[in-house]
Amino acid sequence: MPIERVTGIVTDIVRHNDRHNIVTLFTRSRGRVSFLSPAGSGKAGRARNARLQLLSIVESDVNFRESRNLQTLGAINLHTIWKDLYFNPVKGAVVMFISEFINRYLRESSPEPLLWDYVYLSLSNLDRRKGGVANFHLAFLIGFLHFAGITPDITGIEEGDYFDMQAGMAVAERPLHKNFLYPSETKMLPALLRMNVNNDHLFRFKSGERRETLRKILQYYSIHFPGLSNLKSPEILTEVFS
Repeated sequence: MPIERVTGIVTDIVRHNDRHNIVTLFTRSRGRVSFLSPAGSGKAGRARNARLQLLSIVESDVNFRESRNLQTLGAINLHTIWKDLYFNPVKGAVVMFISEFINRYLRESSPEPLLWDYVYLSLSNLDRRKGGVANFHLAFLIGFLHFAGITPDITGIEEGDYFDMQAGMAVAERPLHKNFLYPSETKMLPALLRMNVNNDHLFRFKSGERRETLRKILQYYSIHFPGLSNLKSPEILTEVFS
């Protein structure tokens, strides 16, 4: 099989044994792929590990073998060098959240180039920012709804409507299950769904509102994608943006 050059976003790194790590990449051409990567403790190993950080964008020539569950990640180069993501502790908390979210969501290996572009452009936006990142994770999740195929249907929404999270739409009657938003929350949806990674700094939240908004968005995702329940990183975001 010919060598294939892949460009990928690092979403997870775990120790496999004394000699190898397992590095998971969200690649533009193949979707989510896990690789064996030399751990290395010498100068070359340290340089390699410096390139392989959460949400770093790397390129590598890979000899894919379909019979293997784990491919081998050879020499790597940085596709994009982030200037601020790894030096700003606030952005670092957002990096941890996005990487965990993407890694949990992308359980299938099918390519999603438009989603890859969205993630890449969002990270580029975050890296360039001089400040105002408190709402970025919310905007990222709202933009991600489209790619996940669960954009809420609020067409024809009226005063007093509920939002049925399971059906993904505004309804006049209170749902019989517990996964819904009350009218006071539902009426905020049209404005919230206009948030994106270019205008999120314009949104203002009162004490506790940002945390509750994140909780509700993640609840909505977890209803449709159970693998997204019980994420660990939102607790870090709560501490940083409380």
